[in-house]
Amino acid sequence: MPASLGAEVPVHDVVLRGKVVTLAAALDAKKLGIRVDPEPTASTVVLLSEDGTITPLLSDEASRALFVDKRLQNRPAELRGKRFGGVPYFQVVTFKVEQDGKLQTPEYYCNICTISVRFPQVCPCCQGSMELRMKPGR
Repeated sequence: MPASLGAEVPVHDVVLRGKVVTLAAALDAKKLGIRVDPEPTASTVVLLSEDGTITPLLSDEASRALFVDKRLQNRPAELRGKRFGGVPYFQVVTFKVEQDGKLQTPEYYCNICTISVRFPQVCPCCQGSMELRMKPGR
């Protein structure tokens, strides 16, 4: 086994800006003429930066909303997270999307229980529906 596989990997805190889109949409936007299988590229979510760089995103609790709620895609976004040396994927820690001309943090909110969560789901308290809203400023 090469020594590099067991070596400590550098981790950097990074802020990235661009639009969150599917890999299929990013490849179409770049007009590269690459023929790819449609299913995998339609479910892979990436950040397409203003300079055209495509950065694939890891799906976890912090980024799950970007993968499952299409309303958060294809609009300006700011992602804060981690880059791991030798790994092309970006791990999102927090993110904001543009709404009404400014960057805002989305949340899913239950009006009955006044609970907010980071990704779409039924309310963990009353099992009712939760609505997407932008987190009020503090």
